[in-house]
This record gives sequence, C-alpha cells and structure tokens, in this order.
Amino acid sequence: MIFRNDFQDYVELCFKEFGDRVKYWITLNEPLSYSRGGYAVGSYAPGRCSKWLNLNCTGGDSGTEPYLASHYQLLAHAAAVQVYKKKYQVFSLHKALLLYFNIATGLKYFCITLVLNI
Repeated sequence: MIFRNDFQDYVELCFKEFGDRVKYWITLNEPLSYSRGGYAVGSYAPGRCSKWLNLNCTGGDSGTEPYLASHYQLLAHAAAVQVYKKKYQVFSLHKALLLYFNIATGLKYFCITLVLNI
C-alpha cells in the first residue's frame, strides 16, 4: 500500500505544519471525479477506460478500475483519520475530517459531505 503510506506521511506533515491554522480538513476533494474520469471514461489522468467505450484511452477496464481507485482513496482517507486521531486530535479544537463528494446527475449537482465524528 505505497500510496496509502505516502498519503499518510503527507497528511501527517500537513497536520504538523498547518494544524494550528486550519479549521476544517478535506482529505480528498471529489474522489468520484478522479475515479470516474481517470479510470472509467478516461477524461482525466491517467486516461484509462475499456476499449468498448470507443474513446482514446491508454487501456484499462472500466468495469473494475474505478472501484479499485475508489477503494484505495478510502484507505488513504482512513489512514489520514487514524493519524489525526492518534497524534493531533488532542491538540486541535476541531473534531472533524471531511471527505468531499461532488456527485453530478444530469444537470443537477449535489454536494455530500461526510463528516466523521472523531
């Protein structure tokens, strides 16, 4: 889980350096956009999608890769929460980490914020 460990190190550095000045933390902004755009339809980096979509993609499997990407994003978010709870929650007045989702359905946009009570 190299990505998760790297992300954990990154958020720990952010908590340490900026924790006294940041009121709300958002670990990942719009993870659905990254998973869908990068691994289902190929519109974002790394540009992967299935051949049956007839898009100019670098390869991939739109049926499984978006789910794997989302899975690893959730693991990274959980690692950030764990670092915060173990090392920085005691020093902070703020009690929430946010994972921000922007879900597009047709022309309507819904914003769902998952607030973790920690």
